Amino acid sequence: MMDRIAKEKLNIILLIDASKSMQGNRIKQVDQAIYDIQDYLIDLGKENTNVDFYLTLIPFATGSSFYQNQVSTHIENFRYDGIKCGGYSNLHLALDNLGDIMKKESKGGIMPDFGGASPIILLLTDGHPTGNAYKESLENIKDIPWYKAALRYGIAIELNDDRTMKVLSDFVGKNGDVINCYHSSLLKDIIKVIVLTASKVRSSCTNIANGPHVTQNQLAQQYIAEALSDIDASGW
Repeated sequence: MMDRIAKEKLNIILLIDASKSMQGNRIKQVDQAIYDIQDYLIDLGKENTNVDFYLTLIPFATGSSFYQNQVSTHIENFRYDGIKCGGYSNLHLALDNLGDIMKKESKGGIMPDFGGASPIILLLTDGHPTGNAYKESLENIKDIPWYKAALRYGIAIELNDDRTMKVLSDFVGKNGDVINCYHSSLLKDIIKVIVLTASKVRSSCTNIANGPHVTQNQLAQQYIAEALSDIDASGW
């Protein structure tokens, strides 16, 4: 118990498109990635003295809620048995949920009032959000300090849609990148590379000599780009 109290809390948050078009191999890839991430982070947490890993999933379709009401759940205690898909893609509801938990703990959120590790946030989608309500929801969270500090990635799944790419670009801003997953068979590996590489950088106590002005987010982005380049080139 004392060991856990001494560690920083690292929140990993996934916003997952669960609309009808995600049925089949796309959501299966997401499922497998989550199982693999959990196994890896449990092992990494046991080896690491700096951070504890916490997971939050926010699926969104016609509605959106925290997966099985598990909000900022320690990776060892998280329970997952897959996501069912159907309905529309109301991204604004997921962004509203994200905004609620990006607040400080004293204001009802999950983030520490002082100090702490900035979160890792992924947004996965295979299409444009239904309607335009997402614009206001995104604007509402852009100035939240913990959202601004987060490492953010958007994954575009098998789509060629400039409107959706702009949504993802607006979501990640300068603290991350948008990754084009041209084939769903690569989705599992892309998710794992981003989450696991970023988590390893966040949890490392070694100050890698990349210069004093390189932030953890920049370092994670560098390593993620290198790791993604190793994924099967036939899918890119």
